[in-house]
Amino acid sequence: LSRPGFLISKCCFPLFKAKPGKAKRVRTIFSSEQLARLEQEFSRQQYLVGQERCLLASSLHLTEEQVKVWFQNRRIKWRKQSLEQQQAKLAKMGLGTPQR
Repeated sequence: LSRPGFLISKCCFPLFKAKPGKAKRVRTIFSSEQLARLEQEFSRQQYLVGQERCLLASSLHLTEEQVKVWFQNRRIKWRKQSLEQQQAKLAKMGLGTPQR
């Protein structure tokens, strides 16, 4: 679809057909500026709703859905990192990981 050095806008090919009747979304590629701003907002608060999400999406030239999904995914990553840090602290104290 593209040659090296040429970028194809996601608006040109918004959907690829996975199966008849189903469409697969194209993965959003965020710019470094967008990611920096999203991370900045996430460090301020982990949940962004309503007008705050709308304003952020507008200022970053993204859809509200893209911002919403980014925040959902970032919360999952944050929880996973927190759990790993807790387990590392327990292991350092010699308590190991609890068995389930």
